[in-house]
Amino acid sequence: MPDLTAKDLRAVLDIVYALNDGADEIEMPPQVLAQLGGLVGCEVVSYSRVQHVGGKLLAARVDPADMDRSRQPALRAVIGQHPGFAAYRSGRLRPGTSAALTDLADLRTLRRLPIYTDFYQPSGANDQLLCVTRTDSQQGSVLAFNRERRGFSARDRAVVDLLAPHVSQAVQRRQRLTALAAAVSRLGRHSEQIEQARPQLSVLTTREREVVEHLVGGVTDHEIARSLGISQRTVHKHLERVYRKLSLSNRTSLMALVHQADDPSLRATG
Repeated sequence: MPDLTAKDLRAVLDIVYALNDGADEIEMPPQVLAQLGGLVGCEVVSYSRVQHVGGKLLAARVDPADMDRSRQPALRAVIGQHPGFAAYRSGRLRPGTSAALTDLADLRTLRRLPIYTDFYQPSGANDQLLCVTRTDSQQGSVLAFNRERRGFSARDRAVVDLLAPHVSQAVQRRQRLTALAAAVSRLGRHSEQIEQARPQLSVLTTREREVVEHLVGGVTDHEIARSLGISQRTVHKHLERVYRKLSLSNRTSLMALVHQADDPSLRATG
């Protein structure tokens, strides 16, 4: 790695702070993209998730936003031609190590590719620095820096390589935050569902209450059927009616409701 200046290192540190700052759930904040583009010195910078197995673009964020062509069907149709996919699969583009588009294919090859002639060149991008920041067996996250002039310096590559693991960690943190927020939201809906259903326990028939009582006691459908002298199919029909009456969708919600209810006749006894 070439020597980076104190100014470079401060800029990298500022980006790392920005990546880890706040509690928003955006995978790649637009202000961070803008900082990345300014650090490397390029006209357009993007963060994308791609399916490297099939060569598909899954999602992208671009700065400046008016240069975003990721939703265009024509671009999506040819994105698999990008030399980065073949380079990744062959090991020439390794995660955490940047490579220029012109490192991966010569100009003659690039000029035969519609993605280069129809999209990159018309938008002023004659070269692109790529860095796979994170990958699994199916998907990868990629930073791409588009530049009008060809070639990227050792310093450009060094700052991107230095940032790559920090981008990966920050994105993972943001993804976990998004998953946690979704889980909290589901839990909130679950709690509301239980509160709404609690006053309706009285609408259950005697047989439905017997089925629920056995269920809460940890008895299987087969054991409920044998205990009550009915078929398992009938047990399932009783449960379907219980869910419908109580506006519940599954056994977990039903058991939580019963355990919280004030009606002792619907609590399992030891």
